[in-house]
Amino acid sequence: MSDLSNVIANLTPEKKAALIARLKSGNQNRIKKPEIDFEGNFEYQFQSETPFDYKVVQTEVGDPGPDFVQVEAKASSLNFRDVMIASRMYPASPGVPSNMGSDYAGTVVKVGSNVKDVKVGDEVIVLNIGHVNEQGVVRENCHFIKTFNVYKYCVCPKPKALSFEAASCIPTVYLTSYIALIELAKIQKGERVLIHMASGGVGLSAVQLAQWSDATIFATAGTPEKREYLRSIGIQQIFDSRSNEFVEGILSQGQEMEVVLNTLSGGLMLQSMCLMAPFGRFIHIDKKDIAGNTPLPMQFFSHGLSFQFLDVSLLFKKPALIRERLKCVVSLFDEYEFQPIHHQVFNIRDLKKAVTTMSRGTHIGKIVVSYDPNKTVYASNN
Repeated sequence: MSDLSNVIANLTPEKKAALIARLKSGNQNRIKKPEIDFEGNFEYQFQSETPFDYKVVQTEVGDPGPDFVQVEAKASSLNFRDVMIASRMYPASPGVPSNMGSDYAGTVVKVGSNVKDVKVGDEVIVLNIGHVNEQGVVRENCHFIKTFNVYKYCVCPKPKALSFEAASCIPTVYLTSYIALIELAKIQKGERVLIHMASGGVGLSAVQLAQWSDATIFATAGTPEKREYLRSIGIQQIFDSRSNEFVEGILSQGQEMEVVLNTLSGGLMLQSMCLMAPFGRFIHIDKKDIAGNTPLPMQFFSHGLSFQFLDVSLLFKKPALIRERLKCVVSLFDEYEFQPIHHQVFNIRDLKKAVTTMSRGTHIGKIVVSYDPNKTVYASNN
């Protein structure tokens, strides 16, 4: 008889029954993994090169440096970039870390000595590329961290009337559409603008800006449900984004576009360029053709067309540009009563479910994760 058998044989009936019950339930405390404290600070980390193979771990952050702000996240919205990073397929911009979680809304908990624009307790929105350590270096493999240090220029007071979940939808998509339509295209009243994949985050923010500018909107979307949603917010000219139906539909009306906000690639991108009016502005925000070095026929430029590529993540190389544009975007909500775009909220505990949902491409607007441990899944009514 083994030593363990001797011990069990000598137990009282009560202790023996308790031991058997504990073994059956699998409640062996000496090998039980500790649960993650979602009330404390945590982050997600990749465990391997396998797509979607990440786990949550406890983490600590030091005090922010002189030019940095420490923020506790209340909510974070996902971008397609996050799905690409999770899939291990993201074509990163040179010098920009590939961390998931760039759009946050939260509360300032500490500020560096050179920070003047925000103070402890302020509710803010953040465009972030990851936690900055004490040496001023952005940590790699640090995703959706709850409390983090960020450069002061990447932080801006959030719109007063918006919830944290709604405010977290702002940074990437509104910066993209604002820079694209207002700064680069300089869209004017009455101009015709084609917004591809208009039911997504960038698309819906661009729709609001185009409506605010009194432009005439043409839009595409990939499913009947998404096209119906666009009709419900006042868009009349809507086409399928997964075929070249939009080309025939627009040309059959004798229309030409002064502005195209393009998210399509390959042949559909080239066909979109065929729709341009003289001196039209084509703003390209998809990275597939950029990464693939797709050539453009020079004949497209014979009537004054301008082609510009926009990647908001490149702003991290000139962070002072971020805050000024964030302030412009926030003013649209505070002064012109812009409305938050449609969004669906998950709990941060269910990050994998949120990322998987976004990867399917069936949602409208934005996917958000809430850091409130008691927050349940819901969709906004915007």
